[in-house]
Amino acid sequence: MKSEAAVGYVPRILVVDDEPSVREGLETLLKDHGAAVETSASLQDAVNRNGRQPFDLVFVDGALSDADRVGGFAALRDGDNPPDVVILSAFDNGSRPADVLREGAQDIIAKPIQLDRIVAVTERSLENRRLRNQVEQLQDRVRELTSTELVGQSSIIYALNARIDQVAANDSTVLIHGERGVGKELVARCIHDRSDRSDGLFLTINCAALNENQLEAELFGFEPGAFAGIGQGRDGLIAEADGGVLVLDEICEMPVTLQAKLLRVLQEKSFRRVGGLKDRPARARIIAATSRDLGDEVKNGNFRQDLFYRLQVVAIHVAPLRERADDIALLSHYYLARLGAQMGKSLSGFTEEAMETLCEHSWPGNVRELRNAIEFAAISCPGGMIEESHLPQWNGGVPGGRDMIPRDTFDLPPGDRSLRSMEKLLVARVLDETNWNISRSASRLGINRTTLYNKIKLYKLGSRPSKDRIQV
Repeated sequence: MKSEAAVGYVPRILVVDDEPSVREGLETLLKDHGAAVETSASLQDAVNRNGRQPFDLVFVDGALSDADRVGGFAALRDGDNPPDVVILSAFDNGSRPADVLREGAQDIIAKPIQLDRIVAVTERSLENRRLRNQVEQLQDRVRELTSTELVGQSSIIYALNARIDQVAANDSTVLIHGERGVGKELVARCIHDRSDRSDGLFLTINCAALNENQLEAELFGFEPGAFAGIGQGRDGLIAEADGGVLVLDEICEMPVTLQAKLLRVLQEKSFRRVGGLKDRPARARIIAATSRDLGDEVKNGNFRQDLFYRLQVVAIHVAPLRERADDIALLSHYYLARLGAQMGKSLSGFTEEAMETLCEHSWPGNVRELRNAIEFAAISCPGGMIEESHLPQWNGGVPGGRDMIPRDTFDLPPGDRSLRSMEKLLVARVLDETNWNISRSASRLGINRTTLYNKIKLYKLGSRPSKDRIQV
């Protein structure tokens, strides 16, 4: 019953029943499944114990007086993270079961007790509790985020934030590289906001969006009469960003002739307007960004080697989202909170299946694609929880672990006709067919997620590359 996302955590369960045989039987069963179990014959004693050290799940004998039951339920359910309560009931489907459910019980198990029912209810309760706790933690983390902090909880993001702090403390030129959509401009914004230049302007220009003449005029400005039909001159972005930051996005697309002029800006801290003869001071901090390897561009003759070395005084790499899959859940909740507020919708989170689908997508478009997917889901969902059906339709991720069973066969090994071998083959086949979507695989197999994880380990079927890091 141990959660995959909480390795080492032992769930605490309390059994409250006046029959010693029931207490002893459930204690043995639940301990065999990895839980820490306590027993009690009194609901008041159970309340006192829960007050000292809260339980995750409490089984309560339904044969209690109404006064004890109502008051005891209220006391057990008091607090920020109360335990789930399951009733062990000997009565039929009359009004009393409905009453106890209304009073806060999560489920009812009829007596005589079926042990497989106890195990199933326990696993479902603990799994739902784990998911609720993770969602609450993610939402708390979203509320703590500031505008100068990158959203994420992976070691990669922590290291990136530390690197930004180092870079922000000086005034060196910075080169940010990474795939399209990873958030290079956001990294540049964080450098600006954490630096002494935070009161200055933060300006950006995409070098790939303009032709050579337009880009030159936008960067350096121009004197009156420098261009036909334009009588007045104006400052360029280098002058306007004086005391602030100028981000040159996709610097790899800058024409070689302009690269020479930019090199002079970085070396001499001065520039000239187009058509001008007078040097002007360049006091903007330059941050360049690229989605291509500038080293390769230098080798291919598309980029000046001296400018490459001058830009790479400080280099920052922004990892693609597929390399930090444990940030997907936090990013998803972050974008959902912002988009829900903008749309005036009450969007409370993601179902387990929806979050698993998000975590298992390969995200070739990186954070930008994720943000667009969450916006699509927020538009599609009328309110409440984002379900899998609200997400864009993808082909699904590709399992990165070893396929222990070939896709095109279902033959048992020679001489092995055991049910265990058949089950191994079946589980492997279903995982393969669903691209290792744990929720869908468990549903097809008719088991819960925890049981499926146990079978994957038992049969050594492999895993997705980052599955142990995914939080849902």
